[in-house]
Amino acid sequence: MPETPPAFRAALEKAAAAPMRAQVERWAAVNSGSRNLAGLAAMADLLADAFAALPGEIALREATPVDAIDPAGQHVTQEHGRNLHLTVRPHAPVQLLLTGHMDTVFGAEHPFQSLTLREGAILNGPGVADMKGGLAIMLAALSAVEAGPLRERLGYAVVINSDEEVGSPGSAALIAEAARGKMAALTYEPSLLPDGTL
Repeated sequence: MPETPPAFRAALEKAAAAPMRAQVERWAAVNSGSRNLAGLAAMADLLADAFAALPGEIALREATPVDAIDPAGQHVTQEHGRNLHLTVRPHAPVQLLLTGHMDTVFGAEHPFQSLTLREGAILNGPGVADMKGGLAIMLAALSAVEAGPLRERLGYAVVINSDEEVGSPGSAALIAEAARGKMAALTYEPSLLPDGTL
């Protein structure tokens, strides 16, 4: 295997040193079920603080109002949480979109609320894989990009939405807006193969 060029070594070391496990543990301790607006607000604030370590402009954007029918058959507006939107070097020659979501399928009343270690090393908890772990990896990867030699050539937008588990109705317009003009889009939700490969 060829040796990593020195110019990229600092970037890889930056990613390897990222506090990903601690971030996942902190984030997974916050119930951010798709309908738990208080939990989503807390999660959005935590993510905004974490992603503020990157350059660029960061904002928590309100969800687009969504019409719905409640259990009584009444027309209502369904509320969703704020969505994180980060834009870095929008005029760089290569533009990417990175997406993820902060909501989970486990609401505030669901019994699955705590973190445990399985087999001594596997972190198990609400949203750990889907997808707070992916958000920690995304942040570590972008921090590595910022420490690397190609950063000035690369611009990117990050959208972390609050309503993916219910179909992204309140964030679809933001995602579409952020995707315009991008060369590629990457979503950091893991796909686990039987051998453990992500």
